[in-house]
Amino acid sequence: MKLSFSPLVLAMVAFAQQQPQQAPPGVEDELRARVTAFYQNFVDGSPRKAEVFVAEDTKDYYYNAQKLHFESFKVGKVTFSDNFTKAIVMVVGKTEKVLAGQKVQMEVPQETHWKIENGQWCWTYHPEDYAITPMGGKNPPPGSGAGVPPPKDLTPEAIRKAGEAILKEQPMGLDTGAITIRTDRVSDAQIVFTNGGMGYTQIEVNGPIVRGLTFKFDNPMVPPKGKAVLKIHYDPSDKSGPSDAWIPKGTIPFQLSVSPFGRTFSLDVTFINGN
Repeated sequence: MKLSFSPLVLAMVAFAQQQPQQAPPGVEDELRARVTAFYQNFVDGSPRKAEVFVAEDTKDYYYNAQKLHFESFKVGKVTFSDNFTKAIVMVVGKTEKVLAGQKVQMEVPQETHWKIENGQWCWTYHPEDYAITPMGGKNPPPGSGAGVPPPKDLTPEAIRKAGEAILKEQPMGLDTGAITIRTDRVSDAQIVFTNGGMGYTQIEVNGPIVRGLTFKFDNPMVPPKGKAVLKIHYDPSDKSGPSDAWIPKGTIPFQLSVSPFGRTFSLDVTFINGN
């Protein structure tokens, strides 16, 4: 007997086949518990205790990599693969950075990879990741054109060099590298940073502390293909800061640093009296 099916029925079957299967009972809870226990060590300041949650093929990378301290973290979306033996877990950790001499708390999104090893979920380094890792670095994002293959050598130096090669393919930068500030009154200016890359980018301003001058990003963690505005404020009545703070005079050079890979952009701030 020959059976025929309408296009609607075939479409419904195809749609059902594309839907993600629900994890077996307890699998996601067990994974989330392991992720939570792993990251709690970064809150407690005991990253060495997190080694038991690291996959065997990732231990060398883990030992050599720089570790971040988190104030807190949240475990988000879980995506399973390979018959629920592997998973991608989104984690957002809150950490503290120093931007232009000021301590700023920021949330760091992380797309982390996990797999079953010896019957337990373990964190594993994935060379194609481009979200920020719990080690404070960033893995090389996918290339946009020629494509640079992930390094076979997973030492931090090899990963950094591979990332630098890929990053050169991706446009990013400031809409201007020079601004002028009047010193005879309160002055404001802003510049826009564009992240043309495929992954999250962390930005900060480096340079001397200048009396009365402050920098503030609306979003120091810039998403892929996103923008961030750096607001620059000068108040001549602001006498706070260290005794060796620079006097706002002439042209003072700053640098906007883009993490990872140490890419920098020059920013010259020129102070004029205006009279």
